[in-house]
Amino acid sequence: MVEGKEGLRGWKQSVYLFLSEDHDTAFRRALEIGRGHQDEHQEGRRWVETRQTDIVTPDNLGSNPIEFEVNLGTKKPGEHLPFEHAFDPGGGNTAADVLIGTRA
Repeated sequence: MVEGKEGLRGWKQSVYLFLSEDHDTAFRRALEIGRGHQDEHQEGRRWVETRQTDIVTPDNLGSNPIEFEVNLGTKKPGEHLPFEHAFDPGGGNTAADVLIGTRA
């Protein structure tokens, strides 16, 4: 949120996975985490605040939340791989490898 005419300028969504004894304890922990990431600072002449808006729990994801995706962003590759490179995500790695590319 930006003070003045601009108001809301964007959403930042985060996912935190943790174990808890029960729903109430988990909810309190989620509030702690969210409040810990709130921020306020000056950007030039503007006052900017990051605020927690809500908490989404698996039971809010629908009647049968079997799976959901958490996109962790993208990054530049550390090495050159040709378009034809074959990944082997089942070859002992625990994380899935994904290749997004175009053929020139």
